[in-house]
Amino acid sequence: MTLETRQSADTKREKRLAAREERKARAAAAQRRAKIRRFLLIGVAVLLLLGLTFAAFTTSLFGLVGPSSVGRTVATEGQDHVPDGTQITYRSRPPSSGPHFSAWYPTYGLVEQEVPPGNWVHNLEHGAIVLLYNCPNGCPELVQEIRDFIPTLPRGRNARRGIPRMLAVPYNDIDTRLAVVAWGYVLDLNEFDRDQIRRFYEARIDRGPECQNLNCPD
Repeated sequence: MTLETRQSADTKREKRLAAREERKARAAAAQRRAKIRRFLLIGVAVLLLLGLTFAAFTTSLFGLVGPSSVGRTVATEGQDHVPDGTQITYRSRPPSSGPHFSAWYPTYGLVEQEVPPGNWVHNLEHGAIVLLYNCPNGCPELVQEIRDFIPTLPRGRNARRGIPRMLAVPYNDIDTRLAVVAWGYVLDLNEFDRDQIRRFYEARIDRGPECQNLNCPD
Protein backbone atom coordinates (compact mmCIF):
# COMPACT_ATOMS: atom_id res chain seq x y z
CA MET A 1 0.00 0.00 0.00
CA THR A 2 1.38 3.28 -1.06
CA LEU A 3 1.70 6.25 1.24
CA GLU A 4 -0.98 8.06 -0.72
CA THR A 5 -3.38 5.11 -0.41
CA ARG A 6 -2.67 4.83 3.33
CA GLN A 7 -3.31 8.54 3.84
CA SER A 8 -6.56 8.26 1.91
CA ALA A 9 -7.71 5.34 4.10
CA ASP A 10 -6.80 7.26 7.26
CA THR A 11 -8.75 10.27 6.05
CA LYS A 12 -11.84 8.16 5.35
CA ARG A 13 -11.58 6.52 8.80
CA GLU A 14 -11.24 9.92 10.46
CA LYS A 15 -14.27 11.17 8.56
CA ARG A 16 -16.28 8.11 9.66
CA LEU A 17 -15.22 8.66 13.29
CA ALA A 18 -16.02 12.36 13.05
CA ALA A 19 -19.44 11.58 11.56
CA ARG A 20 -20.09 9.03 14.32
CA GLU A 21 -19.14 11.53 17.02
CA GLU A 22 -21.32 14.14 15.36
CA ARG A 23 -24.26 11.70 15.35
CA LYS A 24 -23.66 10.96 19.03
CA ALA A 25 -23.51 14.67 19.84
CA ARG A 26 -26.75 15.31 17.95
CA ALA A 27 -28.46 12.39 19.72
CA ALA A 28 -27.25 13.62 23.10
CA ALA A 29 -28.46 17.15 22.33
CA ALA A 30 -31.83 15.76 21.23
CA GLN A 31 -32.09 13.79 24.47
CA ARG A 32 -31.29 16.91 26.49
CA ARG A 33 -33.94 18.91 24.60
CA ALA A 34 -36.50 16.13 25.13
CA LYS A 35 -35.68 16.02 28.84
CA ILE A 36 -36.06 19.80 29.14
CA ARG A 37 -39.42 19.61 27.32
CA ARG A 38 -40.57 16.86 29.71
CA PHE A 39 -39.58 18.96 32.74
CA LEU A 40 -41.38 21.98 31.30
CA LEU A 41 -44.52 19.96 30.57
CA ILE A 42 -44.46 18.43 34.05
CA GLY A 43 -44.00 21.90 35.57
CA VAL A 44 -46.93 23.31 33.57
CA ALA A 45 -49.09 20.33 34.53
CA VAL A 46 -48.25 20.76 38.22
CA LEU A 47 -49.06 24.47 38.08
CA LEU A 48 -52.36 23.75 36.32
CA LEU A 49 -53.21 21.07 38.87
CA LEU A 50 -52.45 23.42 41.75
CA GLY A 51 -54.56 26.15 40.15
CA LEU A 52 -57.47 23.79 39.56
CA THR A 53 -57.23 22.45 43.10
CA PHE A 54 -57.28 25.96 44.56
CA ALA A 55 -60.23 26.94 42.36
CA ALA A 56 -62.10 23.79 43.30
CA PHE A 57 -61.72 24.40 47.02
CA THR A 58 -62.67 28.07 46.80
CA THR A 59 -65.78 27.37 44.73
CA SER A 60 -67.03 24.16 46.32
CA LEU A 61 -65.70 22.13 43.41
CA PHE A 62 -66.99 24.66 40.88
CA GLY A 63 -70.47 24.43 42.35
CA LEU A 64 -70.78 20.71 41.65
CA VAL A 65 -70.57 19.83 45.32
CA GLY A 66 -73.10 21.37 47.64
CA PRO A 67 -72.33 22.79 51.06
CA SER A 68 -72.06 20.67 54.17
CA SER A 69 -75.27 19.08 55.49
CA VAL A 70 -74.84 20.76 58.90
CA GLY A 71 -78.04 22.63 59.72
CA ARG A 72 -81.46 22.64 58.05
CA THR A 73 -82.66 24.23 54.84
CA VAL A 74 -85.28 26.97 55.16
CA ALA A 75 -87.45 28.20 52.30
CA THR A 76 -86.38 31.71 51.37
CA GLU A 77 -88.80 34.60 51.72
CA GLY A 78 -87.47 37.04 49.17
CA GLN A 79 -84.97 39.85 49.67
CA ASP A 80 -86.96 43.06 49.40
CA HIS A 81 -85.67 46.21 51.08
CA VAL A 82 -88.16 48.02 53.31
CA PRO A 83 -87.84 51.36 55.17
CA ASP A 84 -85.95 51.22 58.45
CA GLY A 85 -88.30 50.64 61.37
CA THR A 86 -90.91 48.78 59.30
CA GLN A 87 -92.68 46.02 61.23
CA ILE A 88 -91.64 42.82 59.43
CA THR A 89 -93.32 39.45 59.90
CA TYR A 90 -91.23 36.43 58.96
CA ARG A 91 -92.63 32.96 58.35
CA SER A 92 -89.63 31.14 59.81
CA ARG A 93 -88.19 31.28 63.33
CA PRO A 94 -85.53 32.53 63.28
CA PRO A 95 -85.65 34.32 59.94
CA SER A 96 -82.96 33.37 57.47
CA SER A 97 -84.11 35.48 54.52
CA GLY A 98 -86.91 37.84 53.62
CA PRO A 99 -87.58 41.59 53.70
CA HIS A 100 -85.02 43.67 55.54
CA PHE A 101 -83.90 47.23 56.18
CA SER A 102 -81.64 49.08 53.78
CA ALA A 103 -78.94 49.30 56.48
CA TRP A 104 -77.07 46.19 57.57
CA TYR A 105 -75.29 45.93 60.92
CA PRO A 106 -71.95 47.64 60.25
CA THR A 107 -69.56 45.51 62.33
CA TYR A 108 -68.97 41.85 63.10
CA GLY A 109 -68.16 39.99 66.27
CA LEU A 110 -70.24 39.73 69.43
CA VAL A 111 -72.61 42.47 70.53
CA GLU A 112 -74.63 42.34 73.74
CA GLN A 113 -77.46 44.67 72.74
CA GLU A 114 -80.39 43.49 70.63
CA VAL A 115 -80.16 44.10 66.90
CA PRO A 116 -83.42 44.11 64.86
CA PRO A 117 -83.71 41.19 62.43
CA GLY A 118 -84.39 43.78 59.74
CA ASN A 119 -80.71 44.75 60.03
CA TRP A 120 -78.98 41.41 60.42
CA VAL A 121 -81.04 39.68 57.72
CA HIS A 122 -79.37 42.22 55.40
CA ASN A 123 -76.01 40.89 56.63
CA LEU A 124 -77.19 37.39 55.67
CA GLU A 125 -77.99 38.69 52.19
CA HIS A 126 -74.33 39.77 51.99
CA GLY A 127 -73.18 36.22 52.75
CA ALA A 128 -72.41 36.75 56.46
CA ILE A 129 -73.30 34.38 59.30
CA VAL A 130 -75.36 35.39 62.35
CA LEU A 131 -75.20 33.54 65.67
CA LEU A 132 -78.24 34.11 67.89
CA TYR A 133 -78.04 33.37 71.62
CA ASN A 134 -81.16 33.07 73.73
CA CYS A 135 -80.41 34.26 77.26
CA PRO A 136 -83.39 36.17 78.75
CA ASN A 137 -81.74 36.15 82.20
CA GLY A 138 -78.17 36.69 81.03
CA CYS A 139 -75.43 34.14 80.33
CA PRO A 140 -72.00 35.73 80.85
CA GLU A 141 -70.10 32.46 80.46
CA LEU A 142 -71.71 31.67 77.09
CA VAL A 143 -71.21 35.26 75.94
CA GLN A 144 -67.52 35.04 76.77
CA GLU A 145 -67.23 31.68 75.03
CA ILE A 146 -68.76 33.12 71.87
CA ARG A 147 -66.57 36.23 72.11
CA ASP A 148 -63.42 34.06 72.33
CA PHE A 149 -64.57 31.72 69.55
CA ILE A 150 -65.35 34.16 66.73
CA PRO A 151 -61.73 35.32 66.15
CA THR A 152 -60.69 31.67 65.64
CA LEU A 153 -62.89 31.29 62.55
CA PRO A 154 -61.40 31.52 59.05
CA ARG A 155 -61.60 35.14 57.92
CA GLY A 156 -62.73 34.36 54.39
CA ARG A 157 -61.99 36.47 51.34
CA ASN A 158 -64.46 39.25 52.27
CA ALA A 159 -63.41 39.89 55.87
CA ARG A 160 -62.87 43.55 56.62
CA ARG A 161 -60.39 44.76 59.23
CA GLY A 162 -59.35 41.15 59.85
CA ILE A 163 -62.61 40.16 61.58
CA PRO A 164 -64.48 37.00 60.46
CA ARG A 165 -67.92 37.89 59.15
CA MET A 166 -69.94 36.36 61.97
CA LEU A 167 -72.27 38.58 63.98
CA ALA A 168 -73.43 37.23 67.36
CA VAL A 169 -76.46 38.95 68.90
CA PRO A 170 -78.97 38.22 71.69
CA TYR A 171 -82.29 36.97 70.33
CA ASN A 172 -85.13 35.37 72.30
CA ASP A 173 -87.62 34.36 69.60
CA ILE A 174 -86.15 30.87 69.16
CA ASP A 175 -86.88 27.55 70.86
CA THR A 176 -83.25 26.59 71.45
CA ARG A 177 -80.37 28.15 73.36
CA LEU A 178 -78.59 29.10 70.15
CA ALA A 179 -79.23 29.30 66.43
CA VAL A 180 -76.65 29.89 63.71
CA VAL A 181 -78.15 31.44 60.60
CA ALA A 182 -77.07 31.86 56.98
CA TRP A 183 -79.20 32.87 54.02
CA GLY A 184 -81.69 29.98 53.70
CA TYR A 185 -80.09 27.81 56.41
CA VAL A 186 -80.36 27.45 60.19
CA LEU A 187 -78.39 25.37 62.68
CA ASP A 188 -80.35 24.89 65.94
CA LEU A 189 -78.29 24.13 69.07
CA ASN A 190 -79.13 23.63 72.72
CA GLU A 191 -75.51 24.03 73.73
CA PHE A 192 -72.46 25.76 72.34
CA ASP A 193 -70.88 23.27 69.92
CA ARG A 194 -67.71 24.74 68.43
CA ASP A 195 -67.28 21.98 65.85
CA GLN A 196 -70.79 22.21 64.39
CA ILE A 197 -70.76 26.02 64.38
CA ARG A 198 -67.40 26.07 62.59
CA ARG A 199 -68.56 23.54 60.00
CA PHE A 200 -71.76 25.50 59.37
CA TYR A 201 -69.79 28.74 59.06
CA GLU A 202 -67.24 27.27 56.65
CA ALA A 203 -69.99 25.74 54.48
CA ARG A 204 -72.21 28.86 54.29
CA ILE A 205 -69.96 31.92 54.55
CA ASP A 206 -69.85 34.16 51.44
CA ARG A 207 -72.85 32.45 49.81
CA GLY A 208 -75.59 35.04 50.18
CA PRO A 209 -77.64 36.10 47.15
CA GLU A 210 -75.62 39.31 46.72
CA CYS A 211 -72.35 37.37 46.48
CA GLN A 212 -70.82 36.59 43.09
CA ASN A 213 -68.15 33.85 42.94
CA LEU A 214 -67.72 34.18 46.73
CA ASN A 215 -67.14 37.95 46.44
CA CYS A 216 -69.60 39.76 48.71
CA PRO A 217 -70.44 43.26 49.89
CA ASP A 218 -69.58 44.26 53.49
